[in-house]
Amino acid sequence: MTHIGLGADGVAKPHSSGIQVIIVGLGLAGLTAAIECHRKGHTVIGLEKAAQPTHLGDILSIGRNGSVVIHKWDNGSVAKSLDSIRCDIDLITVYDEAGEVKDQKEMDGYRPGEGWVINRSDTVRALYDYGRRLGIDLRFGLPVTEYWEDEQQAGVIAAGERITADCVIASDGIHSNARPIISGAHAILRKTGSAIYRCGYPSEVLRGCAEAEWLLRNTENHDQLNHFIGKDITMLMGTGRHGKDVYWGCMHKSFHDDVSEPWLQPSDVTNALKYIEHWPAKDKLAAIIEKTPQGKCFDHLVMAADPLTRWVSEKGRMILIGDAAHPFLPTTGQGANQAIEDGAVVAICLELAGKQRIPLGLRVMQKLRYDRVSLIQDGGLKMLASLQKANWKAESKEDVPTMVARPFWIFSHDCERDTYQEFGKAANAVLNETEYTATNIPSDGLFRIIDEEGQKGTAGGDSKM
Repeated sequence: MTHIGLGADGVAKPHSSGIQVIIVGLGLAGLTAAIECHRKGHTVIGLEKAAQPTHLGDILSIGRNGSVVIHKWDNGSVAKSLDSIRCDIDLITVYDEAGEVKDQKEMDGYRPGEGWVINRSDTVRALYDYGRRLGIDLRFGLPVTEYWEDEQQAGVIAAGERITADCVIASDGIHSNARPIISGAHAILRKTGSAIYRCGYPSEVLRGCAEAEWLLRNTENHDQLNHFIGKDITMLMGTGRHGKDVYWGCMHKSFHDDVSEPWLQPSDVTNALKYIEHWPAKDKLAAIIEKTPQGKCFDHLVMAADPLTRWVSEKGRMILIGDAAHPFLPTTGQGANQAIEDGAVVAICLELAGKQRIPLGLRVMQKLRYDRVSLIQDGGLKMLASLQKANWKAESKEDVPTMVARPFWIFSHDCERDTYQEFGKAANAVLNETEYTATNIPSDGLFRIIDEEGQKGTAGGDSKM
């Protein structure tokens, strides 16, 4: 479908909409918003406090609901660049703490042409490189210290410079400085009782280590992804780029105040080993953990968040997206996907609202996205509770522990198509202060762990690709 002002490929001429956008925070949400806003003809200034585009950590997953956006960029060239650095995983193998295989899951939704399990920093770099090729004004090393808006415009102060635009999109992460200013919420994060070690390093570190050979075996054909699940402890171990990279993570029960909330604080791997010292499968895992290079391991609390009352500022010219609006638990596997969906949807809402109705566009964006992300947030808590119990003998399949949930309604969603179809209805709901029924979640409003992609989903109006 071709929309007003867009060419047959869905891309507008640069700067043709007349809308000026400031984006604060250039992670996945911010970079996606910058690219999509540019593609819709908006003029973008992107600001990031970090000195360069990078993202410390291990791997992330982008399923079909996120990749459908990226596959449209530059005739598929960006997707191909991500294909070249993907973790080529065929199966996920799930074990208990004794090392007994409990389940195997095919990588539906993440196969070549569908999505990616991929290094975080590499993904951010690929999006940044594309944004620069498009000529988007992306500025690094510029922390934002103030936000402001009036009836006609909004802006920020960064490094002492006052920058003005039609609206501000804040995507500055889980510990957002913009959140209390825009939403009025000062503290939405709470401890879940779990923390997580995360790290990644080159597999050459394991060269000559016989105890680690199992993880690298046959990776010239496919990478590995293994989940070991025991009570209060979940261990992930895998490889990337056909065995060139090694990743591991350990989610463990923790109420300690000495664990970092941000994940940028290095930790000692010997602490992680203590959590599995009673596991029969300990020796199989310890060799990979012990070989972790200094400074490559991070331990941080797993924080949950209640949905915000609103993502849009009082005057309607500033909005939160990504983790700034709705932090996700790692159990959902949807943090990156929902960040991408946010970036694409906000760009379209601005396009359809037009320069004279910026506040309407941003409020419609929240209306279209709010129920979907809130339900996925709740699903993450449900999965975390199941993992903490690790009851392999549970009578209900919903209670059997898993880190692999692919609800059909999540993965089958095309956020761009849905936004063009639903914008008018959502706009009427905003203007008339009436209820809007979301079509991008199940009609009964429930998150089901076992409602996997490939099965018939329970989604409302969004069950087709």
